[in-house]
Amino acid sequence: MPGCSTTHASNESAATLNCSEQCAQLPLLTSRRVLIAAALFAVICLGLQAWRSWVLLASYDQGIFQQVLWNSLHGHWFESTLSSQLSTNVEHAGELPSVDYERLGQHFTPTLLLFAPLLGLLGGAALPLVQVGLITAAGLVLHRLASGCLPERIANWIAYGYYGGNALIGPTLGNFTDLCQLPLAVFVLMLGLVERRTMLILLAAGLMPLIREDTGVLLVAVGFWLVVRQRDRWLLALALISWGGGWVLLCTNVLMPLFSDDNAKRFMVENFGQYLRGENSEGSNSLVVLQRMLTQPLLLLQQLVDPPGGTIRYLLGHSLPFLFLPLISLDAWLLAGPSLLGLFLAQGANNPLAITIRYTLLVVPGFALGTLFWWQRRPYLQLGPRIRLAWGAAISLSLLLTLTSNPHRSLSFLVPASVQPWVHSSPAEQWSHGAAARRALAVIPPQASVAANTSLVPLLARREVLVRFPFNTDYLDRKGRPQSVDWVAVDLDLLERYGQAFAGDWRQLRNSKRWIEQHRQVYRVQSLDDGVVVLQKEGPIHAEFEIALDQHLQQPLPANPRRRGS
Repeated sequence: MPGCSTTHASNESAATLNCSEQCAQLPLLTSRRVLIAAALFAVICLGLQAWRSWVLLASYDQGIFQQVLWNSLHGHWFESTLSSQLSTNVEHAGELPSVDYERLGQHFTPTLLLFAPLLGLLGGAALPLVQVGLITAAGLVLHRLASGCLPERIANWIAYGYYGGNALIGPTLGNFTDLCQLPLAVFVLMLGLVERRTMLILLAAGLMPLIREDTGVLLVAVGFWLVVRQRDRWLLALALISWGGGWVLLCTNVLMPLFSDDNAKRFMVENFGQYLRGENSEGSNSLVVLQRMLTQPLLLLQQLVDPPGGTIRYLLGHSLPFLFLPLISLDAWLLAGPSLLGLFLAQGANNPLAITIRYTLLVVPGFALGTLFWWQRRPYLQLGPRIRLAWGAAISLSLLLTLTSNPHRSLSFLVPASVQPWVHSSPAEQWSHGAAARRALAVIPPQASVAANTSLVPLLARREVLVRFPFNTDYLDRKGRPQSVDWVAVDLDLLERYGQAFAGDWRQLRNSKRWIEQHRQVYRVQSLDDGVVVLQKEGPIHAEFEIALDQHLQQPLPANPRRRGS
C-alpha cells in the first residue's frame, strides 16, 4: 500500500488518516479460506453447545437468560426468580427470591430484548445460535475491515487468529452471555470509522453501551484511539467518549439503583471491595470506587500487577493467536487498555483473569484490531513462509490449550472432568443420562413452580417461577407472600459423579439428600430415571418410585474432596 508507510513516529497520525482514506476506496476482498474457517468455527461450536445442552452441562446463567427473555415475551420485562436468587436481598439479607424481581438492577442490558422473539420461536436452542452466530459474524466483519487495509494473505491470517483464539473459543462454548454482542459491535464501529460510513458509526456506537452497563468503556477506548491516531476527528472522538462514558455513569449511578441495590451493595463490593476500606456493608457506586482508587495509588499499583504470573499468562493467552503482536501494538493498548485496566483492578468469585470466561470478550476486539493496525503501519513487511509457520504454530498451540482446558466441560466426551480422582463417563453414558433427565422432567406441567438443581435449570427455565435447589424451595409471589414450589427436580446421579472431585457438587449432593429426607411426607416422587428425581408437593404416592428413592438416599456420600485435598 504505497503512501501508507511511516518513517517517523511524529507522522503516525497523518499516516493513519491516509490509510483510512485508502481503505475506504478499496473494494471488498472475499476469501474462500476465511469463509471455510468461519463455517468450521460455527459448526464445531454449535455442535459442542448442543452436546453441552443435551448432557446437562449448560448451567445457571443459561437458565437466567432464558427466563428473562421468556418473562419479557409474556409482558414481565426482565423479571427472573433465578436472578433474584443472586440479589443482595437474598444473598446477604436472607430474603426469599421474588417473582417480580427485575434483572436490570444487576446488569442493564436493553439489547437483550432483540433475541426474545427468537427464544419464543426456537426455545432454548435460540441462545447458543445467537451466541455462536454473532461471534462468527464478528470475525467476518473483522476480515472485511482487514481486507480493505491489508494484503489478502495478512487479512486472512488475522481472521484465522481471531477464530483460533482460546480467549474467544472459551466463552463461545460457555453459557450465553450478553457480551457475545460486543465483538460484532466493535468491528462494525471500526469499519464505519475507517470507511467513513456515518450509518454504521451511528448504529454501532448507539447500540454498544446498551449491551451492558459497562460496555460503554469500549466506546471510550475507541474515542481515545481516535484522539491519538486521527486528531482531526476530535469532535467525533469527544462524542464517542461522552456517550460511552456518560452512559456508564448514568447506568451505574442513576438507572440501575431504580430497580435494586445489587450493583452498589453486591457487584461493586465483590469486584472492588478492596478499595473501600471496610465500607463494604454500605455499598458503593462507580464514582465512589474511582475516587477510592485514585486516593490509594500504592494499592492501585499492586492490584494492577497482582498476581504477576496470572497477569502475564492472561496477556500471553490473548495475544498468542495473533503472534503476540498486540503486546507491541500501541493500537491494541489504546483499544483494549481500559477493559484490561478494569479486569486487572477487579476481584471476584469468578476470576477476572480466567482466559475462558465471558470477560475475555471485552479484550478480544482490541487485540484483534491492534494486530490489524500493526500490520497496516508496516506495509514494507511481507508475510513470508517463516512468519506464516510461526503464526500457524501459535494458532495451533492456542487450539491445543483450548482442548486441554476443556472449557465449560464442553469436551466432556473426550476430556475427563478430573484426573485425580478420575471422573469421566463415556459419551454413550452421558447421552443416555441426558435423555433420561428429559423423560423424568416430562411430568412437570409447563406453568408449575419448580426448584431444580443447577444442571436441570436450563431445561425448566421458560416459566415464571424457578429457583435453584437445594438453596431455595420457597419464593415470594407478586403480592409478596411466601409460597413453596409445587415441584422439586434434582439430578442425584450427576451430583454423585462430580461430587467425587468437586467440593461444590459434593455439598449440593449432601444438602439435596438431607432436604429430600426431611420432606418425604410432603413431596412425593412422581418420576425417577437414572438418578434424576422429580417430586411433587402433596402428589400421589407411587410405591415403586419411593422404594427406588430409598435406595438412592441410602448410598453413602463420596469422600469430601476438600478434606482429601488437605
